Amino acid sequence: MKNGAITLVLAAATVALAACGSDSTTTPVSKIVNFTATLSPANEPSVAGNPTSSGTFTATLDTSTNVFTYTTTFTGLTGNATLGHIHGPFTPGGTATSAGVILNFDPAVTPGVTFTGLKTATSGTASGTVTLNSSLQLTSTVNGDSLRKLLLAGLTYANIHTALNPAGEIRGQITKVP
Repeated sequence: MKNGAITLVLAAATVALAACGSDSTTTPVSKIVNFTATLSPANEPSVAGNPTSSGTFTATLDTSTNVFTYTTTFTGLTGNATLGHIHGPFTPGGTATSAGVILNFDPAVTPGVTFTGLKTATSGTASGTVTLNSSLQLTSTVNGDSLRKLLLAGLTYANIHTALNPAGEIRGQITKVP
């Protein structure tokens, strides 16, 4: 019975130590990935009208929930913004000069999106929040999970279109913030 009592005391001590935790602390690994892009006419392959427009794209992706939140700002367009998108897959420096639309900034096309200045101004913002999972079908060939993978691989860009530049007036490659 003496060995049984010692075993019981040791088990109780082990449980107590486990419940208290340890004195060493570790910083939890962030599950938020930040993205950015600088939008400029120089990044579009063919731009008319010598625009001096500019813009920024910022976003976060929570890799544990797959919630993707983005904001695009633009100013100084040659005319009112007509469209805005995330395109991909696109490899910078490759032979292709553009890629297909994946995520449309137009609230009539993508629920949960806000686009101030769409068809009414030369400056404004586009923002939205979507959950990038396999059940979100963005195009006939790309779902939310595919967009998440393309973003993490640096294979997407954002752009804003105008009537003078229907293929895009300002563009920026979306990259992870180190």
